[in-house]
Amino acid sequence: MVMKKIFFTLLLFVTAFRMQAQIAPAFTNHLQYMMDSLCKKYKIKGASMAVLIPNGGIWKGAYGEANPGEPMTTDAIMGIGSNTKTFTSSVMLRLQENGQINLDDTIGTWFPGLNNVNEQITVRQLLNHTSGLYNYTDTSAFGAMVSSDFTHVFQPEDMLPLIGPPHFAAGTSWEYSNTNYLLAGLIIKKITGHTYESVVRNTILNAQNLNNTYLYPSETLPSPMPRPWSVNFSGSIMEDLVASYGYSNEAFLSAASAAGEIVSTAEDNVKFWNALMTGKIISSSSLSQMKTFRDIGGGASYGLGLFRYSPINGHVVYSHGGTCIGYLNENLTDSANGICITIITNSDSFDNDKLLSKILMPVHKYLLTLPPAGIQVVNNNLSVKMYPNPATNVLHLSTNVTGELNFALTDITGHSVLNTSVFANSTISLPQLASGIYIASVSKDGQPLSTQKIFIQ
Repeated sequence: MVMKKIFFTLLLFVTAFRMQAQIAPAFTNHLQYMMDSLCKKYKIKGASMAVLIPNGGIWKGAYGEANPGEPMTTDAIMGIGSNTKTFTSSVMLRLQENGQINLDDTIGTWFPGLNNVNEQITVRQLLNHTSGLYNYTDTSAFGAMVSSDFTHVFQPEDMLPLIGPPHFAAGTSWEYSNTNYLLAGLIIKKITGHTYESVVRNTILNAQNLNNTYLYPSETLPSPMPRPWSVNFSGSIMEDLVASYGYSNEAFLSAASAAGEIVSTAEDNVKFWNALMTGKIISSSSLSQMKTFRDIGGGASYGLGLFRYSPINGHVVYSHGGTCIGYLNENLTDSANGICITIITNSDSFDNDKLLSKILMPVHKYLLTLPPAGIQVVNNNLSVKMYPNPATNVLHLSTNVTGELNFALTDITGHSVLNTSVFANSTISLPQLASGIYIASVSKDGQPLSTQKIFIQ
């Protein structure tokens, strides 16, 4: 398979105290045009999208209505549904890193005698959907509970009586089930002694500065979410659920629990996926476990709270989407170059497969075909230097920036060849590479400090 060359014009400018990277306006204008055209074509009510290009900044776009007569904005907070599962899996892997759990522990430790739940199921089988457990959200009782009072806040334990007989013996097949992550959230609570919500907040959201992501409804939102539009109540007609039924999000999202309660912005979502895939949330060993996949057909496979699709536009991509009543979220992260794309909508006329194939895949394809262009050598007043240039097997980093830094090296196709943590005045050992031009970047806490062309002999 021949990888298409990708390369991005990075427009970088210096402020008095720090540098901010931006994607070139010519490209952002076309991204907005694509978003507008595709959302209009597929009759999406409103949407927020974000694109993250490593060391090149984040583009944000909005389309359509948030509320009647009110335009959607790029900072709109909406339900991300089952994308919550990737957060939950990440927390579980962190607990394993800390020695608080082993993913091969059997769940009877926490759920002895629970009706229709085999105590020999492992935590790992919960996370990769091979437990065989019945999906509690498929029951008519679940729909009745949620619709009886839209503002009622459920506890995850309230959902346990809805678990029906298992569909298959644990480990013998694969089937997506929200019950797996309902139980995972309860295990997190029992292990830590803290609520699932507080553990996610302290483990991931605060650490990664995801300040526009919330565990709802246990956490208060700074502003109301855009109105949800849905076919779920009528069966066919897209309706404004607030106007038609006085709908509110509390009951459904609290009932979704660790399987789907998180709400966020598109920008925070791409930041999360970038942090996850670059080892900032879980260790490389844990990420390898997350990426232990089982083929589920149709070019897709599933790991621990993670989908892999291959090929998409000739690339392997990682993803997890989500569906709530009236909200859809889909994500795409390119394994070769780290491009992250997120879209969140306030209408569920589409499904996640179509959102991925009809909107994110065309945007991804466009990003892969951007013409080669130069990258400006920039440094802010903190004086970051990388030498020698040309380099051979080592590169020296000199700077007065204190604390942990991130060093990234990509080839001219955008493929990452090195991504590591460094400190001021480090000597960086380079992998064996073909001679040519590479892009070396240094950042701190996600903020770019320097981007330079390095010729490697």
